Amino acid sequence: MDFGENVHIIPLGFEIDRAVKPFERFKANRVYLLTTLSSDYPKEMNRKQEYYNKAVENALKEKGIDVYLETTIDIFDILKVMKRVAELVRLEKSKGNDVYVNMSAAGKLTSLGASLAGMAHNAKVYYVSADGYPSTAEEENLHGLSVCDKLNLKLIQNFQISLPDVMGRIVLVNLCLKGKHMRTDEIVKLLVSKKIELFEDEGKIEQGKRRKAQQKNLVNLNKAVLSKLEKNGYITREKLGRLNYIDVTESGRYIAHILGLKE
Repeated sequence: MDFGENVHIIPLGFEIDRAVKPFERFKANRVYLLTTLSSDYPKEMNRKQEYYNKAVENALKEKGIDVYLETTIDIFDILKVMKRVAELVRLEKSKGNDVYVNMSAAGKLTSLGASLAGMAHNAKVYYVSADGYPSTAEEENLHGLSVCDKLNLKLIQNFQISLPDVMGRIVLVNLCLKGKHMRTDEIVKLLVSKKIELFEDEGKIEQGKRRKAQQKNLVNLNKAVLSKLEKNGYITREKLGRLNYIDVTESGRYIAHILGLKE
């Protein structure tokens, strides 16, 4: 029988214990460390992050765990964190693997983004509590910003995040990628191009029946897609003259990134 692997995703700031301590209990085949190294940040900040990256990577490798270190993720951008964590969870779960997300080894916004993306895709999210905090530079180099003498780990109960269906996902993601509002007729054409059966290709319908097909498409768009997204607060609508424009809200942008910004 082919058993899945255990995979952990750890957004990492200036921590060691909170990233490494869980593996006293958990077995893992693979760990993704998501960190930020950037020329936009002070050299001292990058140097310090490199130190913690290396300390955690070496400690995990000593335990026989494969480590994939990604240093180009801006872990201070919650949308980018959600997008990358969602991509990794979807990738590993598609292979039949169990996926865990450590929400405690980076800052608060990073932890929130990682947790939301993990929960949305049914990963197991966990938090590692600190026993104390370093009082000297030597202690900080040994433990990171948190000291965990004993493992105090809590699995966080997943709460339901209302993700849209296939049609809603297509609309939200394209609104985000486009970066501006879309007309309803543009959205219909988009859904036709994605071969959504509910919508007819108006260009392939004879002239005399085209008006009726347009009206049917707009009714279906409103009932099956837009009303649901609007009810959840993911889009807004605005009528300008005879045209209706759809824009994505901040909540909708979050959901699109939780989806991994993929249709």
